[in-house]
Amino acid sequence: MNAIDPKLVPTRRKQIALYTADPQFRREIASRLEALSIYDVQGAEPEAFLKGLAGGGHPNLIILDVGQGEILEKPGLMEARAAWSHVPLIAISAELRPEQMRNLVRLNASDWLRKPLDGKELLNAVTFHDSGSQASKSRIITFVGATGGAGATTLALAAAEYLAAKSPESAASTCLVDLDFQNANCGAYLNLFNQFDLAGIVTQPDRLDVELMDVIKLSRPNGLTIYSFERPQLPFEPNGNEFVFKLLDLAAYRFSDIVIDLPNLETSWHKPVLSTSDEIFIVFELNLAALRQAKRLYGKIRELRGNGASITLVANKQKRKWFGNHFSRKDLEKVFKASNIKSIRLDQALLTDSLNRAILPTEVDARARFNKELKALFRERLDAR
Repeated sequence: MNAIDPKLVPTRRKQIALYTADPQFRREIASRLEALSIYDVQGAEPEAFLKGLAGGGHPNLIILDVGQGEILEKPGLMEARAAWSHVPLIAISAELRPEQMRNLVRLNASDWLRKPLDGKELLNAVTFHDSGSQASKSRIITFVGATGGAGATTLALAAAEYLAAKSPESAASTCLVDLDFQNANCGAYLNLFNQFDLAGIVTQPDRLDVELMDVIKLSRPNGLTIYSFERPQLPFEPNGNEFVFKLLDLAAYRFSDIVIDLPNLETSWHKPVLSTSDEIFIVFELNLAALRQAKRLYGKIRELRGNGASITLVANKQKRKWFGNHFSRKDLEKVFKASNIKSIRLDQALLTDSLNRAILPTEVDARARFNKELKALFRERLDAR
């Protein structure tokens, strides 16, 4: 934990400025919040708060420990708060006198917690008040296959790894959410299996919070987070949809880039996910049945979102030989009445080796044409932000 430095470039998504005169209390709060890998807690003495926002300082949230209330009686307190007025403030104190409580009210604190502090109560207050502050909007990138086996899961995994590979900070702010609870293939492809029993959370979705999100995640060596659960009955459970929406809400709070592997099934969350996605990739194979389903799905999304939606059509598993393909690019443009169509060549040997070894195709052979084509696709469609 560092003293507050307005020139410090944050490496985590959530910056919290903590002002307290109690070193032990400062260590306890920082340890609890930073353990979640969401927050960067920067601590200082309460008097530093009175100096206001120095140039370049942009915390998402302020925690001000007023102790026995001494700082509430210091001159310049209200002026200092005015300089931080756009930042939510959580005040923490021991029992205060009535006149001190009036000053606390004038301070326009977003919340007040009393010592001794309950850690869970603090975490709930932090996540509640920070959710609407300066955090940037998460980007939702959804892959949906027109038919089963089209390759949407493989592409979703590749996209998540592509984003995570940019830097340690990118890996920490990227996650992959597998909404195929029937097979949980995002985890299975990498031989990662979630051992956490979801029963208690699915029946009581309110139990899911950012702390529990760290417990139920799967991780890749580069730091990428994956949420993948095999629970075939979940779409039919009374609170299944509430669990999914809570999972996605917390992912949007925690991560900057959320890659979703969305099965083409009429679940209660299918349309909401497509409605809120910033980038949508429809993955299909080059055969008549798959094209019919892809056209239907494309039309459905256009009807749902209008022409403003960013949709990329991906003709996957294209054969290397020209005469092995029954549809040309011009044919595809006529079918979809769209030009934003990309093709990925089939490399059966590479993909088979990848699955058998439970590693990504890039880890088998990064220079393979399949991987180069995917990289070019993601560079064009995902690097604009």
